[in-house]
Amino acid sequence: MKIINKMNGITVYPDGTRSEFHDSVLCEHFMEVSVNNIPFIRLSCTPSFLPELVTGRLYTEGLINSIDEISSSNICGTGAVMEVLLTKQVKTARKPENLPNTVIDKDIVFELAERFKEDSHLHRKTCGTHSCYLRTPDGKIHEFEDISRHNAMDKSVGYALMNSYDLNECVLYTTGRIPQDMVYKCIMAGIPTLVSKSVPTDAALKMAAKYGLNLICCAWPDSYRIYTDDTSDRAFE
Repeated sequence: MKIINKMNGITVYPDGTRSEFHDSVLCEHFMEVSVNNIPFIRLSCTPSFLPELVTGRLYTEGLINSIDEISSSNICGTGAVMEVLLTKQVKTARKPENLPNTVIDKDIVFELAERFKEDSHLHRKTCGTHSCYLRTPDGKIHEFEDISRHNAMDKSVGYALMNSYDLNECVLYTTGRIPQDMVYKCIMAGIPTLVSKSVPTDAALKMAAKYGLNLICCAWPDSYRIYTDDTSDRAFE
């Protein structure tokens, strides 16, 4: 499936002059997903890591407890339809649980920030994606991109599940802002540390504190921030 399209256009300047340009534009892909023959979600995404995206979405929504609960999954040739069969009927979604008490090594945070500094493949060409970097227990960093930062996180989670990585020992770095729903996804995934180059909301901070998520923000190669009860502007270098 095509990921980038070449487009032509005209740039207009304040003095009225014009110039032609040639640009790389992301291809927006749409996929209808059914679970147990019931329509589940219509995804707008970049056409890569589609099984990982759906697996991650099912897990972070609490519809499955492990990848073993996926009996089969089939994507049509165009990638427009995916059918998932589970080993059970989903009645209620799994609830979030407290995360394991984990101390994050500052060197890992700066390693991820340096990786982001290099820029991701699609963003370098189109300036149109969010990225999520998954650091697995073996020290490898896996890069996922999508139009949506939520999709990028789900791709990361799905990849970890499909490759038998322990999510409790993984770290995520996201390029987007951190509202409460991103924190919720990370908690549902069971990943104890979420790092972002950007800022959180107050609701995100409260939820992270409630469930024991290590939430690290404004992470750049020279510093990062941890929000605490006694101060909202404490930088660690």
